[in-house]
Amino acid sequence: MKNILLPTDFSNNSFNAIKYALGLFKGKDCTFHLLNVFKIPYMPDESFSENDARELAMMDSEAYESSQKGLSEIIDKIDKETNYNFKLYSVYNSLTDSIKQFIKKEDIDLIVMGTKGATGAKEIFVGSNTGDVLEKTDTVLLVVPEDAEFKELSEITFPTDFRIPYEEKDLETLINLAKQNHSSVRILYVKDKVKIDEKQEKNKKTIESYFNKIDHTFHTVTNADFEAAISSFTKSKGNIDMIAIVARHHNIFYRIFFTPKSERLCFHTKIPLLVLHSEK
Repeated sequence: MKNILLPTDFSNNSFNAIKYALGLFKGKDCTFHLLNVFKIPYMPDESFSENDARELAMMDSEAYESSQKGLSEIIDKIDKETNYNFKLYSVYNSLTDSIKQFIKKEDIDLIVMGTKGATGAKEIFVGSNTGDVLEKTDTVLLVVPEDAEFKELSEITFPTDFRIPYEEKDLETLINLAKQNHSSVRILYVKDKVKIDEKQEKNKKTIESYFNKIDHTFHTVTNADFEAAISSFTKSKGNIDMIAIVARHHNIFYRIFFTPKSERLCFHTKIPLLVLHSEK
């Protein structure tokens, strides 16, 4: 993990996400790219004058200086003894467009974003900056709830239905995090029929081969409601520190985060979510 992007709007939840990222990668060889995207009032073309141009330039300058000040204040709050490598950016643009540009420009490996508390995962993601970034980029995203506190990454849950033949690179971030933190991975299959078919069995064996150097176990939960099964499993284990989900082309992900049913879930309020992407 070389380049980690930390978007911030200077809110408490975004700073909490930054603290979590710093704890997770403490002592690792990486660069944190701290990004604040700001806006200034827009003036319609028909009323745009020379005075308007000067005023707009002044507002732009003030917004930039305010952004730079906010970024500096964040750095001041961070433990100096850890020797983190930071790069600071103040950008006038939309958040998602800026992030997409930075992904290419800085070869970003991971985006870490915070979310505000809500009664359900639907309220956290849909219509939010986090949801927009998640849907419009293919970079791995770590979503940190505002109530989450960093602790040693002992156990990670990876729910899957074994229907998609993942490549090892699809799970690379999860595998690397587990190795670096000596984490155990709990691979969760929600049973929706008597037994898995031949294709699922093959995909299961492939996934197992990816984790052959990592402590891992397979778990099966019988529940017609996949979302409730994940919530039930994390509650029963009681020590799950992160949930990893593959987003693209994965109906599990959309069922959890983009349907009204998700309002019943509660595991997301304190457990960070690692959102992976599959090319298939």
